[in-house]
Amino acid sequence: MRISNAQITALMHGSMNTSSEKLGKLMQQMATGERLLLPSDDPIASVRVLRIQREEASLAQYRSNIANVSGNLSKQETNLKAASDSMLSVRDLLLWAANGSNTSEDLGAIANELDTLENTILSFANVRDEEGRYLFSGTLSDRPAITYDETTGRYNLSGNDKHRQAAVANGVLVEENVTAAQVFGDVSMLNDLNTLVQMLKDPALDAGDPAVRAQITATLGSLDATHGDLLGAVTELGGRQNTLTLLTDSNEDVSLVNQKIEGELSRLDYAGASIDLNNYQMALQATQKTYLKINELSLFGLL
Repeated sequence: MRISNAQITALMHGSMNTSSEKLGKLMQQMATGERLLLPSDDPIASVRVLRIQREEASLAQYRSNIANVSGNLSKQETNLKAASDSMLSVRDLLLWAANGSNTSEDLGAIANELDTLENTILSFANVRDEEGRYLFSGTLSDRPAITYDETTGRYNLSGNDKHRQAAVANGVLVEENVTAAQVFGDVSMLNDLNTLVQMLKDPALDAGDPAVRAQITATLGSLDATHGDLLGAVTELGGRQNTLTLLTDSNEDVSLVNQKIEGELSRLDYAGASIDLNNYQMALQATQKTYLKINELSLFGLL
């Protein structure tokens, strides 16, 4: 079969273009450090890398959720501990008020301090986050957890007892709040305290009236019950924080494994790439030299 000069030229050009293309791609891989420039470079590895990247995106969202939930839990815990301190101060004053040696004036002075502590406890129950949402109102975070009805002179729950949840790991939801309903129950403690304060402020108060001692005793009972529920909520918040810490560590371990696998799949082996680079360069140079030699051949040169 006769091969024309045009065929030889086309063959040589095709060989040089192929070598140049491979060389260019290899140099691009070495410049970026990535083995997979296109999905077609390794379809199976590309699919696995995409799955890993999707999982990493989910883990990043989990990390963000954990940070937000942990921050909210910390704020709630701080405010509940402050409310606990106020309740203990109320208890001390109630024990003092229960002392039968107090005069009506003494009880009036105690009432003023109790009034301040009552408002302080209410402010902790109705605390808001930086976005203006009430922390203890359940899912009704746009309204106060507890409100005071001036008409009836009674406190009422205005939030609900539902919990907000956030995804913090694959298939894991964590409740990000406790509620005023959980801590203060039917707010009988605040109502008992308010009733006692109004009673002790009465200028006509008889310090020896058995009703006074009965109201103090009732307020002590509801205070202790509420304080116990509050401490239980603080313990629960601490438990959730521990859970978040464990989940954070778990998510980080998964992320490290993903990064290792992704690196093995997508990162370029520079040692092997250097060998390939030399081979491609040698092949290209050999093709170019061969092409030049063939071009120099002529029947006239043999005469």
